[in-house]
Amino acid sequence: MPTETTPYIPHNPGDLITSEDWNDVQKKIKEDIAKQIQDAIQNVDNVPNADNAHKLENQSPDELTNDILEKIRQELPKRTGYKMLFKRLIWDKVKSKGEEKVIKHDLDAPPLVDVYQLDYFKVVCSADEEKHKAWVNFYLYHTSEKKIRFTKTSAPETIEIEPKDGPPYRLPFAELLSLYKVKYTDATSLDDLVNEFWKALFADPNDEFDETQYCRSPWFDKCCCDQRTVADLKSRGDWDDLWFQMRPRKTINYPAGATPPVPTPAPTQIQVVHFDFETLGIKLLLDPVYPTEQTGEQTGMEAINKEELKVMVLLKV
Repeated sequence: MPTETTPYIPHNPGDLITSEDWNDVQKKIKEDIAKQIQDAIQNVDNVPNADNAHKLENQSPDELTNDILEKIRQELPKRTGYKMLFKRLIWDKVKSKGEEKVIKHDLDAPPLVDVYQLDYFKVVCSADEEKHKAWVNFYLYHTSEKKIRFTKTSAPETIEIEPKDGPPYRLPFAELLSLYKVKYTDATSLDDLVNEFWKALFADPNDEFDETQYCRSPWFDKCCCDQRTVADLKSRGDWDDLWFQMRPRKTINYPAGATPPVPTPAPTQIQVVHFDFETLGIKLLLDPVYPTEQTGEQTGMEAINKEELKVMVLLKV
């Protein structure tokens, strides 16, 4: 049996894997398996299990091909190298320079780097049944809370969690738990699950965000106080209605003289450098710029920290 194999389609680190490559690989796998089975049949004089003569390891060519392709699908993200990171870029006003954030990505090649600004958005936070309005970067909420009525002020306000004028910004909470490898069982309480999720989200290589920059909704707070378990949520049909929201944004070829209204450019004044094949740096070059409505200056709410910029960094090899 040969000890070395020739790749169906040779690639070097950093090469793009196209849909054409993927289709060709599937064809070549099927052809290779069919040839091996045919050769095996021709070289056998006595076949004890005639029913399996058209199979390899008790699998038909289609079954074996599907099994191989499924394993390839599971391995591709690891082989191609992809990471999503959340960082806080700090601007030091005293020194008039940005703090270099060094990222050890271990991808064995300088990755393509894409940077999105994490916008702030207005929500209703709740902890121990105490509600308050806030501008956050991350939010956990329930489908029933597409808009939340806040009445703890002299001027009651309805806050839209999912904007009416476009697709919602939201990711299934269950998928985020899987992405960050948060372990749980049906007996795990939602309160414990939320705490473990925040810890996993802000663990290295991500930065730790200030507790004012993320929170949970009144629905989450009530369920946490009631100590509902994962099993409870699934039996009530709520498990698939739990959402995580963030709002990454990037403007491209922003025309400086465009006719209003125009968006505030995002992100602004960022430098990315590659130190070596496994390390890169990212930092602010000037004060970060935020849309006025996100700073809280027009609303009477507490202003955000305008000396740091929160970003989502995507790395791809």
